[in-house]
Amino acid sequence: MEFIDKKLLRRGGLARRRSLTCELRQEKSALVAERLLSSDVFQKAGSVFCYVSMEDEVHTEAIISAALAAGKRVSVPHVTDAAQGLMCAARLYSMEELVPGEYGILTLPLEKVEPVLPLDIDLVIVPGSAFDRAGHRVGMGGGYYDRFLRQAAGAIKAAVAYECQIFDNFAVDMYDQSVDYIFTEDTVYEI
Repeated sequence: MEFIDKKLLRRGGLARRRSLTCELRQEKSALVAERLLSSDVFQKAGSVFCYVSMEDEVHTEAIISAALAAGKRVSVPHVTDAAQGLMCAARLYSMEELVPGEYGILTLPLEKVEPVLPLDIDLVIVPGSAFDRAGHRVGMGGGYYDRFLRQAAGAIKAAVAYECQIFDNFAVDMYDQSVDYIFTEDTVYEI
């Protein structure tokens, strides 16, 4: 079996998701959100950590808004040390609290950061550049999520991705963290 190099996977996954038109991204994101929001994984979670999407990622605004509306304890990433690739979970009460942060990604301003312990999170919704059907993921290369997922060991880890980001034959490193589910516009991969 031949494995694809991680850098090539990242480049390929990013190129595939960036090739989608804005309309297609919105359409597919809505389908992904619908699958996730109707899942037992989401329904049973009392505390949800979710990334705040960039334009070419699966859009998460509907997911975050639904979690808030359902009375779930919602947290989002907040970069604590960019040089070390570290982030914490910061409690979110409203989408209006978010401001542009590191890499232009929406986050909470420092004065509003109320940390949530990773061990108190039931469901972590993660982004990625590329995934395989065995739950392996390739991120953006900073290691933020690999470090965070190790701390949130008791949480269910669910990725949201476009079907075009699913590849075969990943080579993984020992520090790479896998996910338990991948929700796409076409299906749910349960690992």
